[in-house]
Amino acid sequence: MGKPKKSKPVLLIEEDDVENVIIAHTETKTHKKKAMSSAKASFVKKSGHSNEDDFSTLIGGEKIKGTGKGDVLKNGHKFSLKQICTRIQFALYRKNSKNWVETSPSASKCKNILSIYPNSFAEYQENKTHYKTLLREKMVDLKDHLSIKDNLKEYLSLVITNLGDVNYVVMKDNTNQFIFDANEVIDTIVSNSIIANSRAIKGGDTPEQKVLITIPQGKRFVNLIELETRNSSEGHYAQFLCVCNAKKLFNLLTTCITEEKIFNDNLVVRGKAIKEFQEKILS
Repeated sequence: MGKPKKSKPVLLIEEDDVENVIIAHTETKTHKKKAMSSAKASFVKKSGHSNEDDFSTLIGGEKIKGTGKGDVLKNGHKFSLKQICTRIQFALYRKNSKNWVETSPSASKCKNILSIYPNSFAEYQENKTHYKTLLREKMVDLKDHLSIKDNLKEYLSLVITNLGDVNYVVMKDNTNQFIFDANEVIDTIVSNSIIANSRAIKGGDTPEQKVLITIPQGKRFVNLIELETRNSSEGHYAQFLCVCNAKKLFNLLTTCITEEKIFNDNLVVRGKAIKEFQEKILS
């Protein structure tokens, strides 16, 4: 049996009234994203564990147990490992998640967004239009909050490093491990991005259901990171989801962070990470 054909991407160009820039969104004709199958999720999880084994062996470190941001530890420095696949899930948190740092202004904003939802999924289903309308105001407020560069930096630090708990972000292609300083990753995203809200694509859609962190691609801006609420089932209800396009992130980082040094054939260390990696990891 041949592989099913994928729906052809449609490029939708929108103009953001606040920033007066062109925002490009790539959507499929169905306008819905299917959740990852359990088989695929299992494969991704196993692949991640294998990558942790490989990387920890390469640097002489140890794997970190649990579900925190760090995956490998060496000499007190934590590495967060990311595959260059379709997307990276930075966060999927409920309102009462321990991952929301109490002192974080951005965490407070996100938790406040989740507070609009009723306790039961069934009640939400009965009046989805009402809750989508409430969400519009909250997402516009979050967009305005993250449009301030210091706030965006704080938010990204929350979801990528747990406010400084991770030192390095590692992105693996087929053969190489690209190692970046975590703060430089965040600074690169912040300095190149513009924040926008999603818009209605077709009749019946509700606008401003997402916050989009966009970056330049040619003469347009495209989505790098999407912030939204997840309400697809009783098991995935009233959750705050933050996902990143992995390939676009890798292209952004390798384009902006060009200084490079290679160790052990396939450890490609970039930018500000080079000096500290040599002195504190390989020593």
